Amino acid sequence: MQRGSSRMWWATIRTVLFYLLVVPFTLTWAAFFGLFAYMIPYPLRYYLVIGAWARGMHLCTQYILGIRVRVHGLEHVPPQACVIVANHQSAWETYFLQLLFHPQSQVAKASLLKIPLFGWTFAMMKPIAIDRTNKRHAMMQVIELGSQRIAEGNSVLIFPEGTRASPHQLLPFRQGGALLAKAAGCVMVPVSHNAGQYWRNDQFAKRAGTIDIHIHPALDSSTADAADLMAHAASIISNQLHGRVS
Repeated sequence: MQRGSSRMWWATIRTVLFYLLVVPFTLTWAAFFGLFAYMIPYPLRYYLVIGAWARGMHLCTQYILGIRVRVHGLEHVPPQACVIVANHQSAWETYFLQLLFHPQSQVAKASLLKIPLFGWTFAMMKPIAIDRTNKRHAMMQVIELGSQRIAEGNSVLIFPEGTRASPHQLLPFRQGGALLAKAAGCVMVPVSHNAGQYWRNDQFAKRAGTIDIHIHPALDSSTADAADLMAHAASIISNQLHGRVS
């Protein structure tokens, strides 16, 4: 019991140090590039702003929080733009996946673009900002803007659960990612991870450990309807999360 309390105490201290560093880092980074990022051509703008920021966040996560990463299946990252569908457990995957699929546009809440400094700079990175209160309109935005991003060479990251789930839990998948892949004529890549075991959504302190992230083989969007395609992706991710992989 005492050893467990000690580990939690150190985890809390590490987490406080982490936020004391990354919050000013993120705001300063966003303010600095917000002044002139619009003058940098895309995709170089993406690599200088989002790519470098994500790398800095990863280093802070590794050396301050003690969270390391094992990536499985890098050979499955397609050379062309694709739709990425991943389970959602924490904030960690929102920046780490930027290091695996690039350049990348993320489907995000429109309210994020209103955050001073951060939101203004983020808006120049070609996100797909949606209003979640109008689901029908949001779906149309994902398909229309997502198809444009893919045609421009950007992969699109979607969390089909729509919100963060607890570790080992998988919420129902919405079909937006499959509909976008079919509309854009590109492959869909399922990604699974166990980030929530260390970066829990319901706890402040982050636990040290190793996150395993699996990039699964791409799915051909032309061979099935959207419902079957998304069901297949959900099955792949669920099997990995629950150890049902041969």
